[in-house]
Amino acid sequence: MAKQNTHLEHLEDDILNQGSKGGFNAIAFLRELGKMLTEPQSAVNITTKWDGAPAVICGKHPSTGRFFVGTKGVFAKMPKICVSDADVDEFYSGELAKKLKMCLRLLPQLPINGVVQGDLLFTKGDVTTKVMGKQKCHTFMPNTITYAVPVDTPMGKKVSRSSLGIVFHTSYTGGPTLRDMTPGFGVNVTKMQAAPNVAVFSSDFTDATGSSVFKPADKSKYDLLVNRAEGSLKQASRFLDILQDKGEGKFMLSAMFKVYFNSFIRTGKPIVNAQAVAVGFNKFYTAALDKEISMKKTDTTKKKYETIKQNGLRFLKQNARAVYMTVASYMNLIAAKTVVIKQLGKVQDIGTYIKTDNGYRVTAPEGFVAIKSGSALKLVDRLEFSRANFTVEKNWG
Repeated sequence: MAKQNTHLEHLEDDILNQGSKGGFNAIAFLRELGKMLTEPQSAVNITTKWDGAPAVICGKHPSTGRFFVGTKGVFAKMPKICVSDADVDEFYSGELAKKLKMCLRLLPQLPINGVVQGDLLFTKGDVTTKVMGKQKCHTFMPNTITYAVPVDTPMGKKVSRSSLGIVFHTSYTGGPTLRDMTPGFGVNVTKMQAAPNVAVFSSDFTDATGSSVFKPADKSKYDLLVNRAEGSLKQASRFLDILQDKGEGKFMLSAMFKVYFNSFIRTGKPIVNAQAVAVGFNKFYTAALDKEISMKKTDTTKKKYETIKQNGLRFLKQNARAVYMTVASYMNLIAAKTVVIKQLGKVQDIGTYIKTDNGYRVTAPEGFVAIKSGSALKLVDRLEFSRANFTVEKNWG
């Protein structure tokens, strides 16, 4: 099994991915985040998520020593590793191929030890200069968010003379092949600033002014939210563990709850009424199985999925209270997480905007990653960003 950092999970989804263990892991993260925003010392580190695209993995190949670039395809069983323009043309096409060729030409200038992963922010031609928030800024929009770097700052000057911008967030060490390497979150980019035409941004969260520190009253409110989440999880924990084994294939109940919750985000609806959402899951589950049954050709397969549906609905009816507490836990985790995101979002050196039909509106950074004891969870305002990412047109593909 490859260990690469190809996907991070949302904090609240840990209750569906790992049951009660995931739930109390999320609580432990939230408590450490509360400490981090109050005390000098904490067991959790934070990196800022940049809304870049595509993902770029590069460095010296562990077995050949040759510098390579690629997307997450470098970790595939048949890896798409590019050490030349010809390799890029073999695996990629269009705008993505152009950008990877520029990476192959410019990124070897950087003193990269081993292998690193990051997100491409811009290549030559992607940067424009305009007034944002009453400041003249260099702007670029790699994915959903438009970034605005004031032109008279050190990084603004670097952007103006650079042909490529990138942010690194993960390093890989050890292992004879890329798939065997071990990821580590965070990359020290201090020594990468000397390249003449590559702007390397840092993913490390820093708060020099103390803007993100909780006021005592706000910390008390936050602690109440975390306690509420923990209380509902205690009541849902047995059910969450059983959930991991109920259902079959894509109709495993834990997976279906995840799809169900995502459906709210896709349509921009916050999950606000636990009882209504819990009842709604039965309708969602029934509709999904009815659709599957209608697509089957033989009575045998129809009966198989009819049985899955009946067993699932019986289980949900028997555990109606636990379903409610599961939804409540999900909502409570989101509520506590959102407070953290807003606190961290108070620290902003680079402007972040969402482009609308009426111009640009200010938004928070794409989100953050909380890292504790080698594991990591995403902290993202999903209504703001995930919904947009479900529908946004990717210009780099």
